[in-house]
Amino acid sequence: MDRNTQLLFDRLRAVSAEARKLFCVVVRQAYHGPMHPKLPGIATPVEILEACGLDVGEFYLLLALLKGERLIEVSGDYPFEEIRLTAEASVAEAVAQRCAQTGVPIEEVFVSLETSSFSQ
Repeated sequence: MDRNTQLLFDRLRAVSAEARKLFCVVVRQAYHGPMHPKLPGIATPVEILEACGLDVGEFYLLLALLKGERLIEVSGDYPFEEIRLTAEASVAEAVAQRCAQTGVPIEEVFVSLETSSFSQ
């Protein structure tokens, strides 16, 4: 595992499993979400909330945890916020693509922090 990927996993370890689940949704929606037109790498609260089923209060609480660990950044004002991975966490896109190629659910890697199947 390269240094950037290791740093991503170190940051993910610092947040709760619930926040890591939300991170998975952010990664998916940022690159494959249903909202168009939008720039690649951007997710919106609307599409994330629709995909994760959290209530708004819990969503923003977990979002703050992810921001605090520099996993995501949020720009714009409600309700037009844009959520994107930080430069430090941008390797998550490549990890998610590798998971798709190998058939490993990204939740196994990002939530359970199980990297053995990913590393093979």
